[in-house]
Amino acid sequence: MSEHDDSTDFSDVTAEIEEVKEIAADLRSVLPTRIEAAVQRALDAHEGTGPDARVAELHALALDTAQRTRALAADVRADRVSRIEDLEVVVDLLAEGLGAVRGDVAKLEARSVRIEKELERLTWALDRVGTHLERMADDVDPPAAPSV
Repeated sequence: MSEHDDSTDFSDVTAEIEEVKEIAADLRSVLPTRIEAAVQRALDAHEGTGPDARVAELHALALDTAQRTRALAADVRADRVSRIEDLEVVVDLLAEGLGAVRGDVAKLEARSVRIEKELERLTWALDRVGTHLERMADDVDPPAAPSV
């Protein structure tokens, strides 16, 4: 690069710095006025309402929010109580059902024991009848003659 190019670049940078300084000076003089105007517009949006009215409005909104929160908490508690009561009913029904099943199983067991005893008695009686029939058959049939 030549000396001429360096001085051109330096003068361009200097010009840009001067331009930024001018913009900053303009902003310093205009910015406070613009901020005041923006604040005034925001206050005018709530025309006729002073700070006390806005505080009262915020207070009313806070009270409404608190009341709704209490109502929601009461609903949640009521729902929990209802669910617990429902669970109690289910547990009671299950306990009654299991008790009934146990009773039925005990009755079936007693019946099966009685049937088993009856079957043993019938088996013993049938064995006796079979033995008795075999003796009768032996008494009725003459012994066969030996074949020659």
